[in-house]
Order: sequence, then C-alpha cells, then structure tokens
Amino acid sequence: MLDIVIFDNFVKLVNYFKTKEMKTTVLKLVMILVISLNISIFTGCFNSGESIPYYSVSEDFADYCWFEAGTSWAYQNDSTLAIDTVLIYEVDDTKRFNPTGVDFNYQAVEMYTLANNLGFSKLEITAGDYQPEPGDMSSLLRLYKEGGSYQLIFSPQYDLGDEIDLGDEVGRYSNIEIIENFELLGNIYTDVYHTRIVIEVGANIEYNFWIAKNFGIIKSTTLENGESISISLKSANILPHS
Repeated sequence: MLDIVIFDNFVKLVNYFKTKEMKTTVLKLVMILVISLNISIFTGCFNSGESIPYYSVSEDFADYCWFEAGTSWAYQNDSTLAIDTVLIYEVDDTKRFNPTGVDFNYQAVEMYTLANNLGFSKLEITAGDYQPEPGDMSSLLRLYKEGGSYQLIFSPQYDLGDEIDLGDEVGRYSNIEIIENFELLGNIYTDVYHTRIVIEVGANIEYNFWIAKNFGIIKSTTLENGESISISLKSANILPHS
C-alpha cells in the first residue's frame, strides 16, 4: 500500500516535466527509490529476528555431563552388589525458544538411555538464561525416568548450602558441597558435586547425587518412606562430547 501511494505521488510530479527524456529519468529514479525502500524494510525484519540471543551450554558444564552415544556406566547396588548398566544410544542437540519472559533461544541436549533396572530413560541438558563466561556453569541437568517424570539433579549456578524451592513436583534443590578428591570403589574422582533434592508434597523422598567431572553420575542414594537405595559406579566407558 505504501509503495502505491509513493508511486502515485511521483507520477503526478513526473507530469510536470515536458520532455520524454526527463520523464523517463524521473521514473527510473522513482523505481530505484521504491526498490531500496522494500530492501530496507526486509532487511530490518530479518535483523530483528536474528537479534534474539542464543545461549549455549558451556564447556565447563559439558565436561560434567555431556557424553556421546555409546557411553555406558555399570552401577553396583551397594546392598545387593547387583550390577545395572546404563547406555546412551542416541544424542540430540537442538535449539529451543524460551516461551515465557524475555525472548531468547537456548541449547538443549537430550541423551537417550537404555537401563536394566534403574528406570532411566533420558538425561537432558538445557542452557541457562544467559551466556556464561569461561569457568561459569549456568546450565541444568535433568534425569528422566520411564513414564515421563523427571528430576533436576545438577544446577551448579546456585550457591553451596542454598535450598531452592522449585515447586511441589520438582522439590527443593541444594548444592551440598564440592569434593576435590572423592574415593569410590577403589577409584578417585575429582571436582565432584554433591547435590540433594527433597520432595515432601505427595511423597517423602530425598535424593542425593554425586556428579564427577568427565564421568557424570558416580553415585546416588534414594531415601523414600524410610527405605534407602544406594548405587555406586563400578566401571564406565566414557565418550566425551567434543
């Protein structure tokens, strides 16, 4: 509509010129201006879409929990000594759009797993709502179970000792400590995060996870209605993200 109005006004102006050559020259100038206007509008719209920020998972966070397909862990039940294995068989790295609040895109990594008796179906990493500086870790790691329920198990952005209420279903999350050297079943792991999740609404459950750099989950405990289950990493075949 704007193009038509501009064109009509310039046609009226052209009629004031007497010679055919002058009219042709002016008409050419009009067409150039109209085309330039369209290009400017299109470019402005394109740049507007591209201006939405994209936040990715930092390498520091990836070192703790981003692994390639073929990675496997063998966990020992600390009571029965039975061994259960977890295998990543597929990894999807995608871009998602934040549906609420400030507009931004963020990276999401889904690691689909096969597990004997542990009931794990997927590990999911999502980038935080800002681009972290080197050494910073703003991303989240969730553990999905068969049936679709999930648990936030690793979010190092929170200060040690703080308890973060994430809602009735997810519970209260805490970073308990960072252990420089952690010995487990004869192996030494470094820079281990100990995290805890407490759910009291509709259940009485406490989860604890120990997550080691370059190995992921090396130990977990579940205390539910007075019954405790503890598993520890016996061995692993790690294929790190590159």
